[in-house]
Amino acid sequence: MASQYTLDVVTPERIMLSDQVVSTIAPGYEGQLGILAGHAPLMTELVPGEVRVTLADGRTTSHIIISGGFMEVTAERTTILADYAERVDEIDITRAEADLASARQLLAEAEAGSTQAAEAKQAVAHAETRIRAGRGA
Repeated sequence: MASQYTLDVVTPERIMLSDQVVSTIAPGYEGQLGILAGHAPLMTELVPGEVRVTLADGRTTSHIIISGGFMEVTAERTTILADYAERVDEIDITRAEADLASARQLLAEAEAGSTQAAEAKQAVAHAETRIRAGRGA
């Protein structure tokens, strides 16, 4: 069994990462999902959060914030499809705080149980994750 596999993190705008890795930890609905080479096939939905990646050299890690999305896992490749992804070292805290304030305002104005409320809750979670990650928490 191989000790590494290909990881692709893809958004509509760009390929965020395409590299050989030894592990991936991604945010799932029921907690963190750990992926290693040779993992059983899996297709799952992801929630807003941080994807932690250990590159093939075993020392270098990459931290990427996603807005949620989907992850497909095979023995040789893992693909994460996200509407939005951002490297932690690219996060603009001021912008993330403004996004959080805007998302909270939208949530306050949305009708409970509506699609707008669900979207606003996801935007709040995403902004909070960006702020935490950007501050190194």
